[in-house]
Amino acid sequence: PVFATSDLENQIIRLEGGEVYDKKHLDTPAFAPFTAAGYLMAHSGMLKEVPFDPFLPWIFMGEEIIMSSRLWTSGYDIFSPSQSVVGHWYVRRHKPKFWESVHRSFTNGVHNPLQMMVLDRIKYQLGYPEASLDMLPERSILTAVESYSMGSVRPLKRYLKLVGLNMEAKQVYSTEWCEKG
Repeated sequence: PVFATSDLENQIIRLEGGEVYDKKHLDTPAFAPFTAAGYLMAHSGMLKEVPFDPFLPWIFMGEEIIMSSRLWTSGYDIFSPSQSVVGHWYVRRHKPKFWESVHRSFTNGVHNPLQMMVLDRIKYQLGYPEASLDMLPERSILTAVESYSMGSVRPLKRYLKLVGLNMEAKQVYSTEWCEKG
């Protein structure tokens, strides 16, 4: 994971390819602290316990960290396949991109401001200091947040320590979970 540095991504946690950590082949799935938005398999009952947040429309950056933390704090353990079974071309020139769907539904220029606003909802839930209640420019972004926030089985603080994230310093201080499997 890395803290995004572009203004558009608003310092949200991004997940990047794990090939730098894949030092050995495992025969069984290994613990993984993050889900991949494009590859999440579970019993459908998971969605009753940890439903997708309908107040995060068209979110791209940020969906993996918020869903991972909500699942883990709700008592779910996350595992990664022992070998790659699916992939996709991230860069597809001359093909529509996710964020362009917003422009097809609304008008050009809507995606980026919408993304910036909903990222505040995610950052609030993850404990970013700049998204604390008294710092939010638009509090309505927290509508029904208690229904789509962290679970009560394990504390968020423990998850952030497990994955080595310091939200205040915007620092990834440990990737031991990935290096050891």
